[in-house]
Amino acid sequence: MAASYYLTLDIGGTKISAALFTRYGEIAGDIVLTAKTETFRGEEAVYRNVRNLLNELLMRHQLETGEILGIGVGSPGPLDTKRGIILHAPLMKWRNFPVLDRLTADFNLPARLDNDGNLGALAEQRRGAAIDLRNILYMTVSTGCGGGILINGEIYRGANDGAGEVGHMSIDPEGLECPCGSRGCFELYASGTALLNTMKADMAAGKKSRVFTLAGNDGEKLSGYHLDEAAALGDTYALALYRKEGYYLGVGLANLFNLFDPQAIVLGGGITKGRRFFHQTMMDTLKERCEQPINDDSVRYSEMNDRVVLYGAFFLIREYVEKRI
Repeated sequence: MAASYYLTLDIGGTKISAALFTRYGEIAGDIVLTAKTETFRGEEAVYRNVRNLLNELLMRHQLETGEILGIGVGSPGPLDTKRGIILHAPLMKWRNFPVLDRLTADFNLPARLDNDGNLGALAEQRRGAAIDLRNILYMTVSTGCGGGILINGEIYRGANDGAGEVGHMSIDPEGLECPCGSRGCFELYASGTALLNTMKADMAAGKKSRVFTLAGNDGEKLSGYHLDEAAALGDTYALALYRKEGYYLGVGLANLFNLFDPQAIVLGGGITKGRRFFHQTMMDTLKERCEQPINDDSVRYSEMNDRVVLYGAFFLIREYVEKRI
């Protein structure tokens, strides 16, 4: 049988996801396999989990490697995409890890690597919320805030593969200290982690809210689900916290619009599930602070959810393979 499939990987600090794509961009059998990354076991164990997940995927679809055209990989950075090296991924205990060389040696297939934010942007422009556009930004608002930039339909990586680190633009130079060494970084105020830290601090300070009672007044059980549920019930605290989230998102997005003047920014990540509570504040703040004209389509929301990096990895490897043919 002629090779007609692509393997894709989304390697994260908590879990690894893998899928088999047809050459037409469909996930074969709508099957996405996941496994724990098990970072505590060290870099070789993490890579073994990656390799085993790909082998399980091949077994599930009853395919040999000769029927596969290539492997696309998404990972947190910083990366060296040209050499296929994960330069530093603290969560996975990887430093200068030659992931593409290892995959190529084990599977005898061409492979490509890129930052997960870049692949999010690629997926949204190729088949997602920004399919009609050429110049876009993608931002995921989750544990942190990551991003990707497409200029004229192509990933913009910068001089050192470092473009798109939107979470570390400072919105308050005298603000909170960030592990990156700077202060007032965007993700310290707008990420899911930031919201969770605020809720925990407010609970400890004795503030009252349905958010806290829904979590059993247990800070370790607090989650975005409780915040969303409380906001839906009209809880004053929850709604105010979401308005604050909208304000910080608006500030950050205005910086990005003013710098890049994209046709649109696509938002993804778990926090966007609560967009009905922060969208209007975000848009009002954005319009106040942005030099460019902003309309209802200027900010769009991803519909691919947890699969966006896998789709981006597919387009990355397919376009690489097709250029070689």
